[in-house]
Amino acid sequence: MKVKNIMSTNVIFAEVPGTRKDVLQLMLKHKVMGLPVVKKGTRRVIGIITRTDLMNNPSEDQIALLMTRNPITINPEADVIDAAKIFLKNDIRRLPVVLNGELVGIITVADIVHKVIAINRQLTQPIRDLVERKITAVWEKTPLPATYKIMQLSKMQALPVINSQGKLAGIVSISDIISFAEIIVKEHTSSIRAATEGQDWNWDSVTVLYISSKELTLPEKPVNEIMVKKVITVVEQTPINLCAKKMKLYNIDQLPVLDAKGELIGMINDRDLLKALFQ
Repeated sequence: MKVKNIMSTNVIFAEVPGTRKDVLQLMLKHKVMGLPVVKKGTRRVIGIITRTDLMNNPSEDQIALLMTRNPITINPEADVIDAAKIFLKNDIRRLPVVLNGELVGIITVADIVHKVIAINRQLTQPIRDLVERKITAVWEKTPLPATYKIMQLSKMQALPVINSQGKLAGIVSISDIISFAEIIVKEHTSSIRAATEGQDWNWDSVTVLYISSKELTLPEKPVNEIMVKKVITVVEQTPINLCAKKMKLYNIDQLPVLDAKGELIGMINDRDLLKALFQ
């Protein structure tokens, strides 16, 4: 199967010259975490910009200085297997599809999982060997600023949430947190800390997610107020293609994995499923 058969042609992109405000507005409006960057007035790809770029460079405002230049791209005639190899090797989630130097589409990890793996009747082996068993979880009363910090440190896009008995109570994603954040315009970038002494969670935590002069602020609310409580899960014996179908059906990219007793034992994300194409 070719990249052109599963890529999206309606591509959301940023333009240079432009500012982080332009990027942030596009990300929030379209609920995406990364965008190809083109030269204004053309479709020529010159970079790619992600949420991580915004967070790692809080003092920079210009897209040209925030983006990754000369991004990895792929031809629409390339095989989907080649795209999967690039995703795994470079630990990325999206590839601009370029023909003659111009942007014609974008292919993501989800495209391969939803449109290739989910319909492959031969991928019936259990997900057991693909499960990530060293995972990070948060307590349901953890404040949102601390939850976000844990997510950053663990480099996870979603975290399982456990209750006081250690049972799975929900799941929270980076999208959930950013959607709940309040955007405030500040003239200066400075560190804001809020003491929580005497509250349920005794931890001084940073309450501002920096995006230069445009900040995403999180209230000191516990994560269980925004987490998804009706959690979609899989078990170790779930077939790979069925796991992919669940991700497609519920439009999610990570699933908690339970054992036969219903205990949380790991997580599996859509990128893990790409490995099944090479087994």
